[in-house]
Amino acid sequence: MHARTDPTEPAGTVLSRVVHLVPHTHWDREWYEPFQRFRMRLVDLLDHVLEQAEADPAYRFTMDGQMAAIEDYLEIRPDATQRVRALVEAGQLAIGPWQILSDEFLVSGETLVRNLERGLATAARLGGAMRVGYLPDEFGHAAQMPQILRRAGFEHAVVWRGVPSAVAYHAFLWSAPDGSTVRAEYLAQGYQNAALLLELPERLTERVRQLDERMRPYLAEGEGLLAMYGEDHSRPRSDLMEVLTAINAAQDRYRIRTTTLAGYIGEVGGQVDGLPSWCGELRSSARANVLMGVLSARIELKAALGRAERLLERYAEPFHALHCRQWPARFLELGWNKVIDSSGHDSITGCGADPVAQQVAARIACG
Repeated sequence: MHARTDPTEPAGTVLSRVVHLVPHTHWDREWYEPFQRFRMRLVDLLDHVLEQAEADPAYRFTMDGQMAAIEDYLEIRPDATQRVRALVEAGQLAIGPWQILSDEFLVSGETLVRNLERGLATAARLGGAMRVGYLPDEFGHAAQMPQILRRAGFEHAVVWRGVPSAVAYHAFLWSAPDGSTVRAEYLAQGYQNAALLLELPERLTERVRQLDERMRPYLAEGEGLLAMYGEDHSRPRSDLMEVLTAINAAQDRYRIRTTTLAGYIGEVGGQVDGLPSWCGELRSSARANVLMGVLSARIELKAALGRAERLLERYAEPFHALHCRQWPARFLELGWNKVIDSSGHDSITGCGADPVAQQVAARIACG
């Protein structure tokens, strides 16, 4: 474990190692169970998060970078809209910027752009999206993603799968072919690197030491640890803040700070000098499986989505722009919403259960 000494402190003063704890969940809207079954668990999760956040101003939670889950929750709990907005505005709840976490290689570029536009618009009505292009579980990343993010005003991305072995640090400059560049935070041990950190609070020091050992190859001397406390469809423990308070009071080797992903990036994201760089796709399996088999699984879903995209992009919108006096905004919006909702990385990939594939096929049917 690296101890760090601040030259402004008296000689011999040792500062605690900072652990940036990001409570979060990764929410696959549909996967090994259909959407509505997962939504029942989602409502329980967000009921719990809102209650905990309202009870303690220090509580923080990051809702997976996508607005679909927030909309799905508010459809069941419309009375919670003001509560969500208040927590977003207070910086306790980080939402967006995407509508859904799409697969970047199985959808058109226009679908990715519309996805981001819709997510930003939805988040704006609820206090605003976090300004981080969070892409935690996509099966690799398209070369133009930095370009899309920069055009939307983003300077930061957060990625996991696909980062090549040439990137040996927790942050790097990621450029698109046109030169658009973002600072990318690399989740070298995944978005669940601290999912079990607090399972046994009495062994926290050992757990943090183990996390540090795993992350040490990607960190400079004395840098704080990013601890992503969450995993697929998980919820934080009910006594999270009490446990952290007790742990911080009982020892001074570590200082655990709860934060959102946006808060962490806001603190460290200004450090760009000397970062390694990468241009183009992130498609390497060097450190994480990019699940290439999803490119051919349930190929009929891919074909159906391609037809729906072409009908919107090449026919419906251009023909209305050229030949119609009135723009059918609501009809087109409904069409795009169906496409975007079907573009999730566990939807269009066909890697879910049979009922999921059937529902995705029905959603994007062009009949």
